[in-house]
Amino acid sequence: MKLYLVAGSKSNMLKRSLEENQDIEVVYIANSFEEALNHLIRNSLDFDSMLLMDAGIVENTESFTDTLNTLRELMNSSYPNITIKFITKDPVYLNNYNNIVSGDDRFEVYFVDNVRIPISYIQEVCLKNQNKKSSRIQPVEKQVADDSSKTSDEKLTQTLTAKSKTIFGVRLPFFSKSNASEEKLENGETNNSIIGSYVQPKQKISLVSKDFRKVIVVTGCRGAGATSTAANLAIESSAQGLSTILVDMDIQYRGVNLYFPKFGDEVEYNPDLSYSLVRCVIKPDSYDINSCRINDNLFVTTLAYSISSKDKLLEIIDLKKLSAFINFLRLKFNVVLIDMPISTLSKYSQLLTQIDSIALCVNNNLYSVISTVRTVEDLFVKEDLVLFTVKSRPVLTKYNEANRHNGKTFTPELACKIICELGGYNSDLTPAGIVPYSREFDLQIDSGQKITSTNKVYKNHYFTILKNLL
Repeated sequence: MKLYLVAGSKSNMLKRSLEENQDIEVVYIANSFEEALNHLIRNSLDFDSMLLMDAGIVENTESFTDTLNTLRELMNSSYPNITIKFITKDPVYLNNYNNIVSGDDRFEVYFVDNVRIPISYIQEVCLKNQNKKSSRIQPVEKQVADDSSKTSDEKLTQTLTAKSKTIFGVRLPFFSKSNASEEKLENGETNNSIIGSYVQPKQKISLVSKDFRKVIVVTGCRGAGATSTAANLAIESSAQGLSTILVDMDIQYRGVNLYFPKFGDEVEYNPDLSYSLVRCVIKPDSYDINSCRINDNLFVTTLAYSISSKDKLLEIIDLKKLSAFINFLRLKFNVVLIDMPISTLSKYSQLLTQIDSIALCVNNNLYSVISTVRTVEDLFVKEDLVLFTVKSRPVLTKYNEANRHNGKTFTPELACKIICELGGYNSDLTPAGIVPYSREFDLQIDSGQKITSTNKVYKNHYFTILKNLL
């Protein structure tokens, strides 16, 4: 069978593995789903099936939905006999895929709940149902048969002009799940009173000039929510059209892996990517091939869980190389986000001069505030402490307005006041924002979606934090 493979930057690697089965011939390759669609529109191609993997989806959820709708229309017109096989670990993409193509047997989906997908399984999926005769949807030409003056090519052009404008930068209408809770969310309503009391109006403003360059460190004590904050800020920054890279400097825990499982998927096809962070630090200009591209505007570099924290190669990440790496990234990206524990930041304290702002994550309670202030005082020498305090903006995580201190609501402003009193900060210290506590927030990792992408209330909060840090 002739296969069109869409599997991200490691498609060539997967191609070689798939073709070990003599019944599979990979005749076309695309790095992304949208790239494949453009290829199909501009050419008349001969193949039996398209295999789409998660690594081939660099679009956001809405763009993925648009691309899938457009592909379906194109298949009705020009490729009625091909099948689309989608192997995914992402329940959100699974949902969207099923919502759009349900009942159309030209589209198959295989949900895998394993860390690694065996090549033998992918080969089996490729060859499955190859001899099955599918019932086909009526071609689009029949839907416009009343216009007999137009040729088949002209009709296809008309269809694609109307249906695939997303290719040229215009958003399409698309089918999506519709239920009461989502309708409430669109209107800024929520059942969670803690979140609801902090709903902000919808904002449609440009953050800043696209020519700016900012380096932001997201830090905090263990459990303060630095990694979840960094991950959601990265998604929000890229959603604002800002070129963004997220650097995971939490070498011990590497929580960024949990928020971006696509990195692990890429590692499966390219084990060398396990050392992504090391490779990028050694050779900064290789970031485009040694990091994971999450979407059009976002790259992520971290270490795979398979790498031991005692690996000798990690010793290569020294101050000089890390400083050069950050300087390089500043030239390439609008926003450089670095997830870095306080202990690591103190180790590389000379980087403070290169950092524009620090998101200091603190839980919304007195213990966390005191613990954070004491930790910072213990780890930084006086000269570095001055820079740290000047560049810091507290982010109140797990925010719950029911929390009290001396009978007063533990507001962000009160938290800043206590930090100033305990740590000798400037009295004009202001919070960057809050991240409310909710059960939905805790389920981010299991759902595979950052909450800023699924919840309008949280999106507003992360927008505010990002804007204040910039």
